[in-house]
Amino acid sequence: MPDGRGLDRFRVDGRVALVTGGANGIGLACARLLSDAGARVLVLDKDLSAARDAASSIANASSLGLDVSDPEAIAKCFAEIAGQEGRIDILINNAGLAIRRPSLELDVADWNQVLGVNLTGAFLCAREAARHMPKAGGSIVNMASIMGLSGGGLYPNISYQTSKGGLVNMTRALAVEWAALGIRVNAVAPTWTRTGFIGALEANPELMERIRQVTPMGRLAEPAEVAHAALFLASPAASMITGHILAVDGGFLAQ
Repeated sequence: MPDGRGLDRFRVDGRVALVTGGANGIGLACARLLSDAGARVLVLDKDLSAARDAASSIANASSLGLDVSDPEAIAKCFAEIAGQEGRIDILINNAGLAIRRPSLELDVADWNQVLGVNLTGAFLCAREAARHMPKAGGSIVNMASIMGLSGGGLYPNISYQTSKGGLVNMTRALAVEWAALGIRVNAVAPTWTRTGFIGALEANPELMERIRQVTPMGRLAEPAEVAHAALFLASPAASMITGHILAVDGGFLAQ
């Protein structure tokens, strides 16, 4: 049993860590922090060129192209990594997609695309990672959202909110199912974060001001602030934590 002493419990030295959607934003921040904490990092992204650029700026990192909406590609990619690295210890399930349209105008194809990435893709990545984790166990951190715990969005985003709500309960269900395997499954639920993912929203000063107004701390999160929460959940410091949804939200959900 860990004795709880020492900051080394927050390190992940020698572990093999995969980050989906790792070429930019929160994913890139997670990849960098995992490397700083001692992990061997695999940056996975649909944009292979961006993944390569990201990995080139991170110590002990490599890159692979991966479309998480493609089940066969996921299985092939994770098997290849496990074959080369010997195992998978950590998965940061970060790849995400948002199509912001009012519910009455949202095509079924767009709905399916968002759920295919945010929910089904996350499940398939978690399942493949679990198949290659050592008997001593591993850690999966899903990137949820405050919108998976609240319906109070500031703009129509029904497919995203639904997918993240499903991801929250998937996290809990997998945590219970895989606890006997020594695999911990948790999630981080960020607030609006200063990345390219929120895109055109930053071009709307009124909306940005509204976000600050509904956030007790009065600002957006920074990618590194979310990454620190993900590292904690992935690390031995969280060895007794599974099935937990850690909000990084400046107090939004406390209201």
